[in-house]
Parts: sequence; structure tokens; C-alpha cells
Amino acid sequence: MKGFKTLFWLEYRRSGAWAIALIGSLAFWAWALYQVRGVESGDVGAAYGALLAVAAGIGAVVLALMIGRLRGETRGGQFQVLLLTPSSGAAHIAARYTFALATAAVYYMALGGLVWWVLHMSGSIVDAGSAAQLVLALPLYGLAVVIAPLLAWTLLLMAFISAYRISSTGWIPGTVMALGTPLALRWLVRGIDRVAYALPAWPVLGGLMSPGTLLWASPDGSEPEVVVDGVMRLPQEPLWIMLALTLVLLVIASRIWGEVEA
Repeated sequence: MKGFKTLFWLEYRRSGAWAIALIGSLAFWAWALYQVRGVESGDVGAAYGALLAVAAGIGAVVLALMIGRLRGETRGGQFQVLLLTPSSGAAHIAARYTFALATAAVYYMALGGLVWWVLHMSGSIVDAGSAAQLVLALPLYGLAVVIAPLLAWTLLLMAFISAYRISSTGWIPGTVMALGTPLALRWLVRGIDRVAYALPAWPVLGGLMSPGTLLWASPDGSEPEVVVDGVMRLPQEPLWIMLALTLVLLVIASRIWGEVEA
């Protein structure tokens, strides 16, 4: 635990500016959303959605860049003097991942708060349950399904490049993993789609949408399975599958780091 605390503090010193800048950017997104409020022409709802989508995407990119800056730290045992004793690869990975995931949680829950604010500006009535789901449940669900495995995959990619460097720049192993990512992702998405809704779904935003509301339509114009009678139904399967995958990726990254440091 002592090693983890030291490494977490070191990660804060190294990446704190990134985290502060990312969370601070929420002020800009709030300002941009407020400016859209005064637009009289065009689809204001689409503009709100586009801004929020861009904010979510930029957040994911910044977090991946933040967690992927290994710079050969897996070589030479360079933290042993600071820690006074060799620390396991799991401690290094856990400290870096925990800091990035905590930053992501704050950022995306704040984005959920901006969604609630946008709905309020639009005149929508959001009950307490739906507001809590917008700020807590939905961001944490997205965090577990998308951001958590993305960060774990980035960490594994950079650990692999840094540890098993085939060339001086490390581009060969990185290229191999990067080219394999779309194929693996396609296979994973297809697998999740086949098993989705086998378990009972979680109903959310029931107090926000009225019956017959379509968040998006199927190609034939029918109501998709995710929305039934105006209530969004989130499948459990993506959550559990992606959490398990995240754990596997972190274990592999920890083993790589530990083998090189040993």
C-alpha cells in the first residue's frame, strides 16, 4: 500500500496538469452550450448534442494521451530509489490507472450535469430520479463500457511498446497492436450485440421521456429495442463484459511491467 500511495502521488505530480486542464475545459463547454441558447435559427437540439459529443470525444482522447505517456518507465527500475524497495508491476499500473479513471469519472459526471442543465434551459422537466441518472448512472455506465477499457487498452499498448521495444522508436510493436485493434473491436461489438438483452435490462430516464419518444429509429422506422414506451433500457451485458475485459487487460499490462522490472 505504501508503494501504491507513493506512485499515486507521483502520478498526480506528473499528470495533475492534464487532469486540471481537462476538468477546467468544462467551463468552456458550458459557455459554448450557453451561447447556443440564444440561437434562433437551426436545430438547437442538434447543436447541443454535437457540442456534448465533441466534449466527450475530446475527453477520451486527452485521457488516453495522459495515461499513455510511459516514456520507457518500465526499464531500469528507475522508481526503486524513490520507493526504497522494488514495487510490483501491479502497483505501477494500479496507480496510473486509478488516477486516470478518477479524472474521467469527475469529467464525465460533470458532462452529465451539463446535459441536465441543457435540458433545463430547453424547458424540459427532469424529475429527481432522471437527474440522478443523467449525472451519475449514465456517465458511470459509459465510463465502464467505453472509457475504462479504452484506458486499459492504451496502458497495455504503451507498456508493450516500452517494455518489448523491437526498434529504437518502438513503432513496430505499436503498429502491430494498433492495426489489430479495429478487428478485435469489431469482433467484440458483434459478440456483445448477440448476447445483449439476454439479461433483464435497466430502465432509465422514465421520468424524462414520454411514451412514443424515439431517441433514434431503426432503419425501418420502428422503435429500437433500447427504447420501449418512452423508457430507455440499458443492457447489462456490455457492462459486465467490458469490466471483465478491462480487468484482463490490466492484469496483462501488470505482468509485462513486472517482468521487465524484474
